[in-house]
Amino acid sequence: MSETADRSPARVAAAVVLGIVAILLIVVSILYFTQPAHSLPSILGSIKSPVHRADEKRSLRGVITLVVALVCLAGCGFAFLWKGRDRN
Repeated sequence: MSETADRSPARVAAAVVLGIVAILLIVVSILYFTQPAHSLPSILGSIKSPVHRADEKRSLRGVITLVVALVCLAGCGFAFLWKGRDRN
């Protein structure tokens, strides 16, 4: 029996989706750490005023996004590597 025969297509699809979400969240986390608040895309919560907050980086959101990305990455690994019981 091949190794891929033990995995259901739904579990493989879930692993792929979780992997893609994790990669996107890592990219967003990098944006939060590297870009000032006024340079972020509007979907990520851009701040234009007050000016003293517009030049700050959104590091708390970056940390939270990175933690969620790591949880998604762990879920991806679990969904892809876990094998069910042998039901013979």
